[in-house]
Amino acid sequence: MNASLPGKGKAKDLAYTLPPLLFSTSDLQYRTIDWSSPNPGSPTPTAGPSSYGSTHTSPPCASSSLSHSGSQAPENSAQQLPGLTRVPSRRRSLSNLSVHSTHSLAARSMSRIKVKLGSSSKGPGNLARRLLFRNKASAAATSIDLSPAGSVSDPFLGDLTTAGQGNCLPTWKNLDFQPCQNLELPSDTRTYVQQSAEGPESLSSITGKGRSYSSPLPQSVFDIIPRHNSDVFAPVPLVLQNIFDEALPRELKLQVFSALISLHEDEFQLWKSSGRWTASKASSSKYRWVGRDRGMRELVKLSRVSKAWRSLVFDGQLWMDVDLKAFPNLPVPFLLRLAETLGPFIKNMDLTGHTKLDHSTLGQVTTSLCVRSAPTIDFAYTQLLDVNLTGCNALTTQALHNLVIHSPFLRSLCVKGLKAVDNTTFDVLALCPHLTSLNMSRCSNINGDGLHRYANAVLGRHGQLALKELRLCGLEAALSLEILDLSYSRSLHNSALEAFVACTEEEKSTESVVLTAREAGREARDNGRYRRRITKLRHLSLSNCKLLTDIACSNLAYAVPRLELLELAGIGTAMKDEGLVRLLGTTPLLRKLDLEDDADITDAVLSALTPSPQEGSGSGSIQPLQTGQALEHLAVSFAVSISNEAFLSLIRNCPRLRVLEADSTSISGAVLKDFVRRAHEQNASDATLVAIDCRAVGEGSVKDVAAMTRPRKGWCAWDARKLSYLDGRDKEELKVGQDECDEKRIVLKSFYNWQTVDVVRAARERHRRNSRRTGNGSSDNLEDVARTSGRLRWWSPSSGRRSPSTNTPDGAVGDREGCVVT
Repeated sequence: MNASLPGKGKAKDLAYTLPPLLFSTSDLQYRTIDWSSPNPGSPTPTAGPSSYGSTHTSPPCASSSLSHSGSQAPENSAQQLPGLTRVPSRRRSLSNLSVHSTHSLAARSMSRIKVKLGSSSKGPGNLARRLLFRNKASAAATSIDLSPAGSVSDPFLGDLTTAGQGNCLPTWKNLDFQPCQNLELPSDTRTYVQQSAEGPESLSSITGKGRSYSSPLPQSVFDIIPRHNSDVFAPVPLVLQNIFDEALPRELKLQVFSALISLHEDEFQLWKSSGRWTASKASSSKYRWVGRDRGMRELVKLSRVSKAWRSLVFDGQLWMDVDLKAFPNLPVPFLLRLAETLGPFIKNMDLTGHTKLDHSTLGQVTTSLCVRSAPTIDFAYTQLLDVNLTGCNALTTQALHNLVIHSPFLRSLCVKGLKAVDNTTFDVLALCPHLTSLNMSRCSNINGDGLHRYANAVLGRHGQLALKELRLCGLEAALSLEILDLSYSRSLHNSALEAFVACTEEEKSTESVVLTAREAGREARDNGRYRRRITKLRHLSLSNCKLLTDIACSNLAYAVPRLELLELAGIGTAMKDEGLVRLLGTTPLLRKLDLEDDADITDAVLSALTPSPQEGSGSGSIQPLQTGQALEHLAVSFAVSISNEAFLSLIRNCPRLRVLEADSTSISGAVLKDFVRRAHEQNASDATLVAIDCRAVGEGSVKDVAAMTRPRKGWCAWDARKLSYLDGRDKEELKVGQDECDEKRIVLKSFYNWQTVDVVRAARERHRRNSRRTGNGSSDNLEDVARTSGRLRWWSPSSGRRSPSTNTPDGAVGDREGCVVT
């Protein structure tokens, strides 16, 4: 720097022109420092050695430098002002927070000096002044120019000039630039600082006398910050438009929320189809609710976002089907608010398991769901079509009747097991002409009188019943009835079923059939004709009706040609072969037959169910469907009179048979292997063979088919978590057990298969203990697993138990591998 000047005196004169004003705009505050003069009595102090050539201190500014304009300054300008302490900025960190400047102006480049020298042409700084002001015309007018033009024009500082007056202080031309109002200054000093923004004449009044040790120029251009942008380091605010709330119409918003539920349903179906829905995942509390239930739960959570979203979430278009059976502990206030908000939009309501639902709550819900057809009509009704109140045991008869009376469009009602249902309920149900499904099973306060009144009331008003599914006791003249559940009707007799299918000649519009005495199960010498009505029954349940015999089956012969499901379990020894065989010969569409505990049936029943092998015909004519060709499920447990040959013939000739319940029968290991092999070849899903307590089924037969079987039919859900099904997709690496959730494996229930469940449980307990104790050796063989469960099992490999063949004297017992009772 010194080499570029003609002499050191030029730099000294330049340094003496600096004002004693310190302006730090990093926090937008003006500060003044009381600089002491080395010689206060001297009117023209001389610069010391530090005035030039030093890069650490700045020379003082003599008070005589302002002597040319002293006549214009106020008289009190020479008064000593109180000094201000420099407060460190919290926004920017300077290189040095000292009150003294760390850089001397003399050490700076001449091209970066932004002031004009106000000395005369005869002064020692004449050469420097001519060098600085040589390119004055090219100086910028509105921006800070760093070229050696000698003029600075800034919108906030104005022109820093000393022309004609020798004033080294800057002049603010932009009146919008004002000092910070939050600066804590003494009262008299604040007055001077505020006046300094009005013009250059007031700046000289706040300058102190003495030597200056700090440069008044800002450290960088970022120190000059306008009032309207106080913090240059603050992020620029990014305003995002809320398109969902402001741009989308309400219908599209509702479609978005509806898609949320659909996505949860599709996700659950994808999990099941891709094999990712496993038993361990279903047992986790995270997946307690899946599919639609999870979607509805998340939808309710979104109502907390805002009032606008709450209005969208509880819009009636999203809640036409209110299925709350997965939330049995739902608070009553929420249920009331839901009914009040949705109102008449609800069409289907399922409150299964809501034990806290009492009569007052149901009454308020009914009132909220009602809508009036016209202001002049004093009758309110709901839009309910399907209602399920199973398990709502706290309801009263009056609350239930109030709901039914206000639901004239009701199509399905399920009040299974409710004590609030009595015979008067049937009178109320007569007001619902569209009722097609009614389930009053296990309602202890109803009997035949109520059913009789219901039938008479409906027939008197509408001519016929619209019921297609009736799950209680018999009903006459129900022409459209398809499902009839009369199970556990202790007083049901054979004559009731005969009257159910009876038909007279006057009923010409009714589809009927005329039978001979032999076909109707009468005596052969009877020459009479018997007309029977052909019903539309598809499902008939007569299980545990102790007064029935096989004569009831004869009464139903030819009257139920569309029958697909027939349940006759628990009747006992009164069920014989004759009437059952007569009925089975007229039901070619039969898919399921339940004859459990009917111990007196023999091979004749299985022969009636076994279709004849079809012979290929060259003409291509369609042969009529035989009984047994559609058979899928057969239960003949405790039928000890059925032979193995009858079982084998049935298994080999019924192409769709996939479930056979034959526990406590004489079924053998060969029949078991044949059933498992055929089901595996057909790639049947959830095929099942029940062979519990079958003495002819040995351990060897079970081991031979272990690769294709499983002990239980596992299912993945939160409610099944305590059953602890073994799912191969969980990759537990227990090295024992069989995959219970693989639907392609045949479910084989036998005494030996239950042991596998115990092995898996013991292996899990051992693995759980080993995971807590690291570093201990472990063994994965079956013997260690047996010892872990508490004692050595008889079925473990090292227990010394001989094979079944060695337990017999001859070493072989033919097809019977179990123990022989003599």
